[in-house]
Amino acid sequence: MEILEKAKTLFTQPLSLDGLRKLDRLERQAKGEERMYIGLLWDAAYAAVDPIVLQQARVEGLL
Repeated sequence: MEILEKAKTLFTQPLSLDGLRKLDRLERQAKGEERMYIGLLWDAAYAAVDPIVLQQARVEGLL
């Protein structure tokens, strides 16, 4: 679950667009349960991220 731990560290500071890109990349790298757990972190990301960053992520296709 090494990839999951990397994903969790993204939440130690305010999420930026780059942080959302990294979360997406980590989720794609993970497999099985680890991928599922990282997928669940998106709910936390939606709640924590600035609305402007959220809109930029939508435009980029991250959401």
